[in-house]
Amino acid sequence: MTEFKKMDQKELNGLIKKHDMFMNARAGGARAVIRDRDLSGLSFEKAKLSQSDFTGCIMRGCDLSGAQFESATLFGCDMTGATLYHTNFTRADLRGADISGADLREAVLDGADLREGASVLRAQTDDEGRDIYKEQQKGNVVLAGSNLSGASLQNAHATKADFGNADLSGADLSGAQLQSANLEGSDMTGSNMSKADLRSANLKDSILLGANLEQTDTKGADLAGALTDDQSGRAYEEVALTLDEMVKQHTQWVSSAGRQGKQLNLSDYDMRNIESLSGTRLTAIKAMKTMFAGVNFTGTEMQSAILDGSDFRKCDMRSIDLRASSLKGVLLNRADMRNANLSFLSFTQKDGSERHTPCNLEGAWLRYTDLTGAQMRGAILRNADLSHADLTDCDLRGTDFRGADLTQTVFEHAQTDGALFDPGSPQAKR
Repeated sequence: MTEFKKMDQKELNGLIKKHDMFMNARAGGARAVIRDRDLSGLSFEKAKLSQSDFTGCIMRGCDLSGAQFESATLFGCDMTGATLYHTNFTRADLRGADISGADLREAVLDGADLREGASVLRAQTDDEGRDIYKEQQKGNVVLAGSNLSGASLQNAHATKADFGNADLSGADLSGAQLQSANLEGSDMTGSNMSKADLRSANLKDSILLGANLEQTDTKGADLAGALTDDQSGRAYEEVALTLDEMVKQHTQWVSSAGRQGKQLNLSDYDMRNIESLSGTRLTAIKAMKTMFAGVNFTGTEMQSAILDGSDFRKCDMRSIDLRASSLKGVLLNRADMRNANLSFLSFTQKDGSERHTPCNLEGAWLRYTDLTGAQMRGAILRNADLSHADLTDCDLRGTDFRGADLTQTVFEHAQTDGALFDPGSPQAKR
C-alpha cells in the first residue's frame, strides 16, 4: 500500500507560481516536480505547467480546464472525474494514467504518450469503502466513459489504451497509433481517423457515423455491431411510394381499424436518408430490424408500434410518444429521449374491464441514453442495459428493472414506487 501526503490549494498555488518563474528564467523559480502526492479536488485552472512532473499523483476531481501541460510528465496519475476542458497535453507523458469519466472536451493531446505504463498505481477500495493505492506491474491508460468530444489527438501514441464508451465525437485522431486499443461502445461521430493505426482494435458497438477513415488501417479490428455509414438492410429508395403516400395509407388503415388503407411496414429497411420524421403520426407502424440511427423523431407519435430489434442509436427522440410499443432488443444508445412517453396505454375490453398494455423494452440497449423527465410508468425493462443512462425526474412507478444493468444509472428525483429491482440492488433498498 502507498501513502499519499495531501496537498492544499495554497501550497499548489505556490508551486505553480515558482514553476512559471522557472520557465521564464526569473530568480527564485523552480521546476514543479511533485510525485506521489494527493492533489484531489484542487484547481489548476489556466495554470502554466509545461515540462512539469506530477508522476504518480492523485488528481481525482481536479479542475485543469485551460491549463498548459505541454511535454509534462503525468505518468501513472489518477485523474478520474477531472475537468480537463481545453487542457493542453501536447507531447505529454500520460502512460498508464487513469482518466476515466473525465471531461476532456476540446482538450489537446497531440503527440501525447498514452501507452501502457511499466509501474502504475491503481486505486482499490478497502473493506470500509476507502480508497487505497497499490502498485501493479503494468497498466493501460484508461479514458473509459470520458468526454473527448472535439479533442485533438493527432499522432497520439495510444496503443492498448482504453477508450471504452468514451465520447470522441468530432475528435481529431488522425495519425494516432491505436493498435489493440479498446474503443468498444465509443461515439466517434464525425471524427477524423485518417491514417490512424487501428490494427486489432476493439471497435464493437462503436458509432462511426460521418467518420473520416481514409487510409485508416483496421486490419484485425473487431467491428461487430459498429454503426457506420454503410447501408444496413434494404435501401429505402426501392419503395415505390413516397413516405408521405405510405403514411397517408397508414393513417387510413389506423382510422378504419384495418378496413381501408395499408399498415406501414418498414421492417429491414435502412431509413437514414429520411433524416427527419419529426411530428409524424406513425401509430401502430411495424418496423422490425430497421435502421433509424441518427433520424430525428422529436414529437413523433408511435404508440402501439412494433419496433423490435431496430437501431435508434444517436436519434433525437425528445417528446416522442411510444406508449404501449414493443421495443424488445432495440438499440437506443446515446439517444436523446428527454420527456419521451414510454408508459402503458389503457384499453377497455368488451366486458368493461380495463387492460393495460405496457411499453416493452426487454433486452433493449440504452447506454448513455438521456431519459430526463421521461414517462416510463409500468414499462418493461427486464434484462435491458441502462448503464450510464440518465433517468433524472422520470416517472418509473411500477417499472420492471429485473435483470437490467444499472451500472452508474442516474435515478435522481425519479419516482420509483412499486418498481421492481433485483434483490440486493441499491435501488431496491430505497
